[in-house]
Amino acid sequence: MEINALIGIVDQYKKDSESVYNTWFIYNETRIKAFRSIRRGVKDMINAIKNNTFGNDFKGSPLEFVLSCITE
Repeated sequence: MEINALIGIVDQYKKDSESVYNTWFIYNETRIKAFRSIRRGVKDMINAIKNNTFGNDFKGSPLEFVLSCITE
């Protein structure tokens, strides 16, 4: 693919107000904060697995926290 054609496609995508780029990443502080929470939750989940404290219950687990951040 020619570079100019690729640049045109990217520009068109960025101009589309309904694209994931614009609805998720541009000027969306709420989503950026959610990514920070997800990152912390994943770290907690990894530590729980390493420390053998993860357990068998979903309710109240670090996994529940991460999934609730993603689905909100």
